[in-house]
Amino acid sequence: MTRKRAVWLVLAHRPQAFVPGWFRSGCWPPLPARRSVWRWARVPGWLGNGALPVLAGLVAGVAAWLHGHREQAPMVVAGIVMIAVRVIPFVWPRRVRQMHVARRADHPELHAMVDEVAGTLGVRRPSRVCFAAIAESGARRLGPRRTELWIGLPYAMGFDRAELRGVVAFELALLDACRTWSLAALLELWESKPIRKDAVRVEVAAVVTALVLRADEAGCLVSDRRTIATALLRSALLSHSLDWFAGRYATDLPRYGLFAVDLYQGWRWKVFEDDLPARLMPRYRELSLATGFTLDRIAELGVAPYEPLRPAEDPIVRALHPAVEERFARWLLRHHIAGQTVHWSVNFADMPFSVWDAFVEQLCDRVLRAAADLSGRPDPALDDLVEIVASGRTEELRWEHRERLCAHPSPGVCALFPVLHRTLRMRGYTYVNALRHRELAGPDGDVVDVVRLAQAIERGDRPPGILVPATTS
Repeated sequence: MTRKRAVWLVLAHRPQAFVPGWFRSGCWPPLPARRSVWRWARVPGWLGNGALPVLAGLVAGVAAWLHGHREQAPMVVAGIVMIAVRVIPFVWPRRVRQMHVARRADHPELHAMVDEVAGTLGVRRPSRVCFAAIAESGARRLGPRRTELWIGLPYAMGFDRAELRGVVAFELALLDACRTWSLAALLELWESKPIRKDAVRVEVAAVVTALVLRADEAGCLVSDRRTIATALLRSALLSHSLDWFAGRYATDLPRYGLFAVDLYQGWRWKVFEDDLPARLMPRYRELSLATGFTLDRIAELGVAPYEPLRPAEDPIVRALHPAVEERFARWLLRHHIAGQTVHWSVNFADMPFSVWDAFVEQLCDRVLRAAADLSGRPDPALDDLVEIVASGRTEELRWEHRERLCAHPSPGVCALFPVLHRTLRMRGYTYVNALRHRELAGPDGDVVDVVRLAQAIERGDRPPGILVPATTS
């Protein structure tokens, strides 16, 4: 694509992309950043519409009164000032709560890695390195000669050092490739909103794909191809694992007045101790076969890492200060906390079991309603669901939970799990670990893995005796 064509496409679909992003996002002029990030932002609407005009009018009136204009002049001056206040965009410093500055004194190894990668690629090292709350990474311009590299905290904690080096190289190479306004504006057009015209969308996608693949090749300059391919797959799994963990263990807590302060600590435990990414990988591959851009990038590298990913053995960051991680968690769950009164900020280990039971009960009711629609029985029980799964009709269940990313190995296990779990809980079984709900301990001390039990039933085994009293109609 020629530069003239790129300029025309941006002018036709998103002309504001030609205004520097650092100017629109309030990154310039720079504000002093200590451990967090600050940007310029407009004052709140109620302040700009009310308090500022009134204050400006009072100040103008007092000034006019002191200078002898005691009749109509104060009202005229006040009106002019109030109009000016409404027109002039007042701004003030705003703290970016989802970002945290990684100072060189606190993280020397990370900065040494960034310096090494920038030197290898021959690009300018970023002016600032930050951690972010989400499981992504990026680089952008903060001004005419200032740039910022931000790394998602899950990436910093979940990647091996060689993989993280490839991620840093990708972001710096992509930022360097978009030095021209036309390419930067075209990339913003692609990321901002879907393009309606198919021909234009395909044309822009070809340019963006070429930029991304070129940045992947730059990552191969600092790491080998298999490491870069593994990093691409791990990045997708880490991102999905954080979303899955937050949705499964944290988003429902505010309705009970609870908030988990150790959200990232719990996610780390699921990733490193409970092998969450490997359990999510089969379903991720299944969902990504049709439109998985990450899998296409891996294919372009000529390496296919199909073996299960092991947790990172030597991440460059183990954890951040608990106060920073709590701030990140509150930002991550801000939409779920909004409108809710959170009374207690507790750890996962201190959560009442009734909270987890309520979530599983909701899933159980949905599965049984789907079984009722499929079987035609108004009040289905576990026996009816077992019959549906054993007969191979699981795909006919209108079970929305299976339509999303899932850690269960098959649709039948996914449908059986909440019903088996609820049945065992009613039989007196309790949780072994607050973050491993698939394991339940019985009154006699026996431990049942609900997922393995569901797999056995899906293969045709009869439900064990502990379920018989609850399944008789």
